[in-house]
Amino acid sequence: MARRPKLTTIKPDWARALEIRRLQLGLSQELAAEAGGLSQPYYSEIERGERELTTLTHSKLLGLARALGWTLADLEKATGVDLGVVKAWTLAGSSPQTLAPVPNIHRVPVIGLASAGAPVADEQDERIIGWEYPAADEYRPHMLCLQVDGESMDNGEADGLRDGDRLYVDTRDLTLQEGKVYVVHVHGNGIVVKRARQLGNDWWLFSDNANFSPTRPDEATIIGRVYFHQPRGKRL
Repeated sequence: MARRPKLTTIKPDWARALEIRRLQLGLSQELAAEAGGLSQPYYSEIERGERELTTLTHSKLLGLARALGWTLADLEKATGVDLGVVKAWTLAGSSPQTLAPVPNIHRVPVIGLASAGAPVADEQDERIIGWEYPAADEYRPHMLCLQVDGESMDNGEADGLRDGDRLYVDTRDLTLQEGKVYVVHVHGNGIVVKRARQLGNDWWLFSDNANFSPTRPDEATIIGRVYFHQPRGKRL
């Protein structure tokens, strides 16, 4: 008797967003589940889209967000799923009142380049070496703030990327663009900062310091694009 063809379930967009975030952070499902206080099978069901986010308890939603380095509001925004984050309130006998806008103050942990793979679980994480307070227009829910380690991007110019400088990284911007700066995981050589250059039909990842060798993109995994440089505040 012929076997029935196996049905393929299409993963919903919100579940795909969770998977992409986890992969960008370099986490296995086991590590992500552990960071969020969830079992691996339970986490896997969520990421496959078999367990709807709206069915999760508040504590499990918080655990999932924590595992991916997000707040609950970040999780809601990234997945597009309404998780009930309060946006309005109602006075008895009146219509709903929209919360008055207040200045956004964001506190983002700073970690060294070598620690960029795993998300920061809490404020006691020993990898935290400082804090950044990006302006509202520079903050992104999925951002990383990394501290430069080494001289590979120091070309001797005043606005170069020096050891100890801080970088804001957009982990969703993974498409190489000419002249833009990226944080990449070079296979077998750790996490570094490189500038994308297109030579003919080929892309290369160069250090601004000519003493360091270039890398081909197929030898690395892109973690994200650097879009802001502190302390000089230069947009890249």
